[in-house]
Amino acid sequence: MELVGKIFETLEINWLALLQLGIVVVLAFLLSVLLIKPILRTFEERENLSLKPMEESRRMLAEADEKSRRYDEALRKGAIDALARKRAAMEEASRAERKRVEAVIETTNREVEGLKGRIFAEKETVAAALRAEVSLLSRKIAEKVLGRRVA
Repeated sequence: MELVGKIFETLEINWLALLQLGIVVVLAFLLSVLLIKPILRTFEERENLSLKPMEESRRMLAEADEKSRRYDEALRKGAIDALARKRAAMEEASRAERKRVEAVIETTNREVEGLKGRIFAEKETVAAALRAEVSLLSRKIAEKVLGRRVA
């Protein structure tokens, strides 16, 4: 302790300065415990209250963007699938319509052929009747011109 006393004398420091230094240290400790730490905790709480919601909102926005992207992709795939199904249905309807048209054409062609056959038969019947009539009319005309009966 004597050594400390000599150092203090050399530096011209007395016990009152040590007491003041002690008081400053005690006051610094008290200020730290009673004022600075609560203020720092308040600042930290404020930062947490402002930053954590921001981080949470950024995370939620990222999730919403991802869900929106997946929804858009699913919607696009659904539209493509619906369009493919619509095209397939249209092609099937077109094939069915073509089959119906072909069936009607075939039926019509058969009917036309049948009508051509009947017309040809009627034509032959009429032609035969006309030939018979022509010979009969020729004989009647010849009888009238000649004035007698022709055999």
